[in-house]
Amino acid sequence: MKIADIYGLPFISVQLVYRGKKLTLKKVLLDTGSASTLLNADVVMDIGMIPEENDVVNTIRGVGGIEYVYTKSLDSIDVDGTVVEDFEIEIGSMDYGLEIDGILGFNFMKQTGAVINLNSMEILLR
Repeated sequence: MKIADIYGLPFISVQLVYRGKKLTLKKVLLDTGSASTLLNADVVMDIGMIPEENDVVNTIRGVGGIEYVYTKSLDSIDVDGTVVEDFEIEIGSMDYGLEIDGILGFNFMKQTGAVINLNSMEILLR
């Protein structure tokens, strides 16, 4: 899959399935420095991903500071035909000053054996 250079950062698109509803996210940052995958709450609410009573709430820390997130499990996440089922993600406000649908973190990359080739601007998955 080709990687787009947006804001000087690597972005790809992903497809999610949550409780049978599909959503394609076109601006997902590839971030090897993020332990988990994080989705923008404003974008995923369209398919019913909203905070619920039993959701686990966590605090995450990064370069941008501290953010409160809640955890959900996707039916699946698909990147260029590589599908991971029952995939755990976090959801937060992602108010970073740029338009972003999510962050694809190291948890997904490790599980799929991702190889990021910056010479050809591609991500290869098994």
